[in-house]
Amino acid sequence: MIDKDRKKTLTVISLGAGVQSSTMAIMAAKGDFPNVDCAIFADTGYEPKAVYTYLNFLSNILPYPIFKVRKGNIRDDMLAAKGTTNFVVAPFFTQNKITGKKGMVMRQCTNDYKIQPIRTKIRELCGVKKGKHFPKDKYVEQWIGISTDEAGRMKPARDKYILNRHPLIEAKMSRQDCIDYLKKENIPLPEKSACIVCPYHNDAYWHFMKTERPSEFADAVDFDKQVRNISRKEDEQLYSHRSCKPLDEVEFDKKETDKQLDMFNNECEGLCGQ
Repeated sequence: MIDKDRKKTLTVISLGAGVQSSTMAIMAAKGDFPNVDCAIFADTGYEPKAVYTYLNFLSNILPYPIFKVRKGNIRDDMLAAKGTTNFVVAPFFTQNKITGKKGMVMRQCTNDYKIQPIRTKIRELCGVKKGKHFPKDKYVEQWIGISTDEAGRMKPARDKYILNRHPLIEAKMSRQDCIDYLKKENIPLPEKSACIVCPYHNDAYWHFMKTERPSEFADAVDFDKQVRNISRKEDEQLYSHRSCKPLDEVEFDKKETDKQLDMFNNECEGLCGQ
């Protein structure tokens, strides 16, 4: 909760360039939502080409600035950390080489490559230097792209000077409502917003990438092979797919791949749901 005596100094959209945050950004631009000061896109350096293309599209039609922030290249950083204590934690699937026991790594990539770079930019825009306390009489309103069908993902901001708002939920808009809005406004629909090798991809998306984005799938296959033995635990191997098989050897679930691919599901949307 924000103290009622605090004054709002900035309204910012956490932009993932997926369907929800993009709808939110366009609705603000068209006056269907209140005005915002800017949007911030946190770039992991390993987004699909379609995400960057759509981000450029938004930059050309929105009346307010989109600030791009980036900690580094998450792909290169993870591979460079092999054998060191600076391992970048992503939610890889794990398998013990001796016992065969499977598990999953705790996700830290969202905080490191999304939340913290956006937080740093917010403080910069508010003129608060590193190491300085945010003024107690001011706060920032941050819009998060979560719709009614994902209301369980809502969380308060970690910083007391940031108020997370969810305009889509307030407007009682579902993901399909967002899609319908974009179509009504003759706005092209974005593709899924998530890193190329995000372990949260379902089989439908992996199959889509393999058949429709072969160069990105080839990149994912190469990364998946290189990441196999970068775990801190010597007896543990890492995988991008839940089967704990090399990505190029996975037979993707036909029940999933036969379904129409939901290009708008499981998006990172700026904060990976955080």
